[in-house]
Amino acid sequence: MQIPAELPAFAKSTLLVVSDNEHALFFHVLDRELTASGRIELHYPDKSDDERASGLSPGGAHFAEQSEKLEDEGEHRFAHLLAKELHTRLQQGQYDEFILTAPQERLHEFVEALHNDVKSKLVKTYGKQVTKERPIEVLKRIHEAA
Repeated sequence: MQIPAELPAFAKSTLLVVSDNEHALFFHVLDRELTASGRIELHYPDKSDDERASGLSPGGAHFAEQSEKLEDEGEHRFAHLLAKELHTRLQQGQYDEFILTAPQERLHEFVEALHNDVKSKLVKTYGKQVTKERPIEVLKRIHEAA
């Protein structure tokens, strides 16, 4: 995918990481080319776990909810899963620097989970959830925020 002329070109091999609390999309960016480069997902325990509650609402509709503790543990696990993936990609020489987008409330935790070698390659963060947007739109938002 071509990066439009109104956006700056990327001189270094850059990894754009677009994440939320349970999955991340990876895009490789170099010069004016943007290419999808994979994804990771956190898989929660199955619904039979003891940490889940289910029942009927007063209106008769069935509901199931995951405990906040389990959800927080899952998001914490995801931060470490993302950190491990970024470290592996760095060791394989897949990028020289990277940009991280994540929900503002999780951004600090994601950065803190990174290995020091990976953290040194972080050039920009963007604290919004943009996983449903096209990667070019994400780059535009990041550029406008700078």
